[in-house]
Amino acid sequence: MTIKKIKPVKPASAPAAAAPAAAPAAPAAGGATIADRFKLDVPAPSAKSGGGTVGKKAAMIALVVGLVALTVAGILTIVLYQHWDYLCNQVA
Repeated sequence: MTIKKIKPVKPASAPAAAAPAAAPAAPAAGGATIADRFKLDVPAPSAKSGGGTVGKKAAMIALVVGLVALTVAGILTIVLYQHWDYLCNQVA
């Protein structure tokens, strides 16, 4: 996905015979152009939308690392609880 390049805006030509006290000033022309600068290009519908083999490998690695981290956190919780229980029984 790419960001569109900035488009140059031509200044609006002011009418020479406009009376300054007749009406309040109109909003500046080109206000909508600022919002157009930040629109994203939509990829073509024929483009491949699914993740490739790199995405599947990365997801599998992330899953394995997540499971290992969960296991380590569980073991640490059990060890801390047993240590706390041991310390509580020493005081009584």
